[in-house]
Amino acid sequence: MFDLTAFGETLIRLSPPGPQIIEQASALALYPAGSEFNVSAAASRLGLKVSYISKVAQNPLGQYIINKCREHGVDVSHVKYSCQDRQGLYFFENGAPPRPGTAYYDRLDSAFARVSLDDFDWSDIVADTRVFLASGINPALSHNAHKVTLAGMKAAHAAGKITAFDINYRSKLWDTKTAKKTLAEYLPYVNILFTSGGDAADVLGYTDSPGEELALKISSELDIPTVCIVYGPGAASKSLWRAVCASEGRTFAARQKGTLITVDRLGAGDAFAAGFITGLLESGPELGVKMGNAVMTLKQTYQGDIAWVTREQVDALMEGEQGMIRR
Repeated sequence: MFDLTAFGETLIRLSPPGPQIIEQASALALYPAGSEFNVSAAASRLGLKVSYISKVAQNPLGQYIINKCREHGVDVSHVKYSCQDRQGLYFFENGAPPRPGTAYYDRLDSAFARVSLDDFDWSDIVADTRVFLASGINPALSHNAHKVTLAGMKAAHAAGKITAFDINYRSKLWDTKTAKKTLAEYLPYVNILFTSGGDAADVLGYTDSPGEELALKISSELDIPTVCIVYGPGAASKSLWRAVCASEGRTFAARQKGTLITVDRLGAGDAFAAGFITGLLESGPELGVKMGNAVMTLKQTYQGDIAWVTREQVDALMEGEQGMIRR
C-alpha cells in the first residue's frame, strides 16, 4: 500500500548558471522537473511510500527521469514507455529581481501528451494507495492527457481514496477561460484542493483577498473538504508568503519566517503540497500546514525543482531552529 500515488509529466529542465540568460550562457544544467514528480520526490524524502505514474520516452532522457525517481525512493512500476514520442523539455532563466524568472516550454507532442486510456488500469492502481494526486497542468497538455487524468481522479474518488488536485495554472499552456471550463470537471472528485491566490482569482473566479475566509468560502461553495491557499501576504508583511487551509470548517495558517536567500524559486508550491500531505496523513491538517510551510521554505534554498529536504531539517525548522551551523 502506497501513501501517495501521483500522476503527471516530468520534463527535462535546462537552465544557465545563476541569473544568466540563455543568450549569454555557454552551458546549461540539467534537472528533472514536473509538479507531481516534485511532490513525489519530496514526500518520499519525508518518509511516505510513494508511487509515481507517467509516460516517458524510451530513450536516455526518459531513463534519466526514471533514475531520478529511484534516487529519491519513488516507485516507478506503473510508468509507461513510448518508442515513438519525445520527452518534454523546458528552459528556465532564474532571473534576479526585478528581472523575473522566465520559462520556455518545448513539450509539444511529448510521450505524456500522447498518453491513452489503455495505458493504465486505474481501478487496480488506486486500490493500492491512500492518496491520489494530479494537477491542472495535465489537462492543459492535450485532450488525451485530460481524459486519462480525469479517469484517474474518478477511479480514486469511487474507491474512497483521498484525492488531491493542484490548480497549477500555466498561462503559456492555455487561457483562463478554457482552464476554468475544463478544471470544473475535476472539482466534484477532489478532497484536497491546492491553489495560489492568483489561480483562485483567475481560474476559480474568487477575487476576494486570500486568507482563511477565502479558503472557507471555496471549501463551502465548491463542496471540497480541504482547501489550501499559498500566497504573498503583501508589502506590509516581512514574510515572502503565507499558507492557509480550511478543512472541515476549521482553519489553519503558517507563514515563512526569518531571513531567506532564494536560490531557486521553482517548485515551492509542490514542496508545500508534499509537506501538507505528509502532515495530514500523520496527524491532520494543522500539522499539514506547518510541515508544508517548512518544506516550502527550505525548498527555496536548493537549486532545481526538487526539495532536497530531510525530515530532520523539516522538524528542526518547525521547532524554530534556523541559522545554525551544524558541526
